[in-house]
Amino acid sequence: MEEKESQARALLDKTNRQFNECNALYHAAAQRCGLSDAAFWTLYALVTSCEPLTQNRIAADWGIPKQTLNSAVAAMVKKGLLALCPGKGAHSGKIVTLTAEGRALAERTVVPVIAAEEKAIRAFGLASAEEMHRLAQRHLECLQREFETISAFP
Repeated sequence: MEEKESQARALLDKTNRQFNECNALYHAAAQRCGLSDAAFWTLYALVTSCEPLTQNRIAADWGIPKQTLNSAVAAMVKKGLLALCPGKGAHSGKIVTLTAEGRALAERTVVPVIAAEEKAIRAFGLASAEEMHRLAQRHLECLQREFETISAFP
């Protein structure tokens, strides 16, 4: 049993380091673009979404704390990169949209990153990428289940 625990710990260490290394790649890309992580992912979300997005939706979908996202959006609105438009419905929140200047910034920064991601995933192989996603999703679901059992969490 001890050997399996040791193997599990080693795999967790490798997995967590790999996850952090991937996050560091995106952080470095954002920095090279002169953007905060929250600004980068906001632009990314707006460029890749097929539907209008509110700040709450971006925060939830991309795992960005609401306050961090709201600060980034406010700064980008002030710079003329984003606009906030009323959403449909009383509680829908404001829709975040790219201005012409924001779209130009996204084309120079986020769009090349997306192109690199697509090239990398094709080089990796679509079938391999599908399998990786399926396994990562399964791992996430197992983690969520286990985290729900931790009694020390409030």
